[in-house]
Amino acid sequence: MARSKRALALLAAAAAVSATTSLAGCSLLTATAPVHTPTALESCATGHTWALDVEALAPVATAAMHEHTLNVQVVVEGTQQLTWDTDFKMTFDTDLTFRGVIDGDYAPGYEEQYTVKGQSEGFAYFSGETAVPRNWSEDDLDTEITATQDGAPAADIIYPWIVLWTDDTVGLTVTCSAEQLVLAGRQSPLSWTFNRVS
Repeated sequence: MARSKRALALLAAAAAVSATTSLAGCSLLTATAPVHTPTALESCATGHTWALDVEALAPVATAAMHEHTLNVQVVVEGTQQLTWDTDFKMTFDTDLTFRGVIDGDYAPGYEEQYTVKGQSEGFAYFSGETAVPRNWSEDDLDTEITATQDGAPAADIIYPWIVLWTDDTVGLTVTCSAEQLVLAGRQSPLSWTFNRVS
């Protein structure tokens, strides 16, 4: 009986050594991270630099103001450049001026000017044809609203300006071709048309 117990103990010890050796061998193997294969839309939109079509934005901004019952005609001047890299980081370099003139006789001679300068950035990940912004920062973005009445400074701001870029709350529908990128805010009248720079 003692021999049987000794034999069982030796077998158990041998099994434990064998298992430890096997596990040690397994520890040399490393899991391979899955490789992301970009979709055609992702390849078109990311890894490039895009320049905002300022003329195309003016009627879009005007329509957005009208949708918010603000009878304002908008003129847009300046530049905005979007860099969207292959890690899905989006960076907007903005130097834009929106000049709003009230329609009709509500406030003749009255204009507001909305200036936006600086950088905003975050990540925008794809879910089908929608880009979902995350971790958005506008810390380096400066905005200012000024008003004039018949060319002289006016104290009152009559109408608010709606947000004209992206953040964590608005998903973006993306359409892309070799030369043009269009970002449209979901459930929003806003869309931005960009022409490819590189």
